[in-house]
Amino acid sequence: MTDQDRPRETARIVICAPTTLPAFFPDDLEGTCALCQQGVRFRPHVPARRVLICLQCYLVHAEPGAASELLEEAADELEAIGLEVPRC
Repeated sequence: MTDQDRPRETARIVICAPTTLPAFFPDDLEGTCALCQQGVRFRPHVPARRVLICLQCYLVHAEPGAASELLEEAADELEAIGLEVPRC
């Protein structure tokens, strides 16, 4: 079987807070940015197929006008701690 014959696996790119910032939630998970190897913090509901990217790397490497989506669970949690989240 060649690479072209294999089904493509997909993963979400997850933009994460650096571990140097305080955690908002006690059940945050920690990992490593795939680009700079900095420690990052993310939520348990993030899909298992994921690539973790710190916010700084995202801002440096994202194409101008790049689109992103906020997971529904993340929006709910942000609203629960008092942040205003625009909904589509």
